[in-house]
Amino acid sequence: MISRERVRKAINRTEPDRVPIDIGGTKVTGIHMDEYIGLGEYLGVDVAPPKVYEQFVMLARIDELIRQRLHADVIEIENPIETWGFLNSGWKTWENGKGNNVLVPAVFDPERDGKTGYYYIKDKNGKIIASMPPDGLYFERYCNTQISDEIIKMDPDEWEKSLSVYGDGELTQMEKTAKYYYEYTDYSLHGGFAKGKMGSSGLYAGLNVSDWMITLILDPDYAFAILNASARNAVRNLEVYLQAVGKYIDTILVCGTDFGSQRCELINPDLFKRLYVPNIKLMNDYVHSHSNAKTMFHSCGSVRNLIQHFIDGGVDILNPVQVEAEGMDPIELKNKYGNDMVFWGGAADPQSTFLTGTTEQVREQVKDRLRAFAPNGGYVCASVHNIQYGIPPANIIAMADAALEFGQYPIA
Repeated sequence: MISRERVRKAINRTEPDRVPIDIGGTKVTGIHMDEYIGLGEYLGVDVAPPKVYEQFVMLARIDELIRQRLHADVIEIENPIETWGFLNSGWKTWENGKGNNVLVPAVFDPERDGKTGYYYIKDKNGKIIASMPPDGLYFERYCNTQISDEIIKMDPDEWEKSLSVYGDGELTQMEKTAKYYYEYTDYSLHGGFAKGKMGSSGLYAGLNVSDWMITLILDPDYAFAILNASARNAVRNLEVYLQAVGKYIDTILVCGTDFGSQRCELINPDLFKRLYVPNIKLMNDYVHSHSNAKTMFHSCGSVRNLIQHFIDGGVDILNPVQVEAEGMDPIELKNKYGNDMVFWGGAADPQSTFLTGTTEQVREQVKDRLRAFAPNGGYVCASVHNIQYGIPPANIIAMADAALEFGQYPIA
């Protein structure tokens, strides 16, 4: 069975020949640039300098030799422009905080503070939007997170007009890439869309995260209007996006907003049902009525009490399945929601075993997660979120090999 067939069976909640494996196939299951260089060195594969195609979490584009060694079944149709607005073209060398040379877009030109060593990314108006410490790993959103003295609310129509829409050049590039991978590889194609953002750790409609949380409680009608404006803009993007790549992709990342913390949901489930679900459904319904793609939502943290709301909103796939968060027990999740939700992730915990365990401990953890999630299909094996810097390369190989060995159906 080829990768594309394998993934399609899994996301339709039937058992393929083995559990599909995703390492590096989406922007939420990727590999950090410095980690990727270390993995290449461990395997004896020359991957330097890697192309950093996502400059927020600094993800490396995966080389084919590495993808094959990791038994990966998924490849991403990348957005030509990612988080900070840089067009991924005209690659140039940049020395990062760890002293590694990587390739970045030609227009990527962060300013460095001579005193602190911090790197800053500015928008077209010269406003700082992201920063990285001198030896940092990521460009974090640059904004105040404290409660403002006065909450200034942007008009929802103004907010909607400020949101980006794919340009013709981006759509043409993605269509050509998707067509190539569809015709000349067996991989399952994943659409890295992610324009259905329903909040932010930075600014959202001009509000920082604290002000947004307050607005959800004190002015829910306004909050709904902002969410609805975001969803309508996402649908406008989906219209042209699916025209370009819809016939090629099996899955699409619609939203990457985190709705959970380590201990609980960030938003009251009843409030989430009232304000978020109708707008989530608007986006998912459009995808389902205009393509065969399954919709993926990424949300870190404890989201157990939101999963039924995700399902009611038409979400097909939940990632990253942060099983060490409160209430996210794998067996309980599968038993309660496995008939309606595909789980994509959860195989190795970067907060514990994946980071500090032995290769044998990683193998055992993967085996346990496969036993919990894989029966009756509906599971794609991936780590919990992107593979971060500091994970022993041997543990990455252990996870991939264990998924291949123990993921054969029927699951033992």
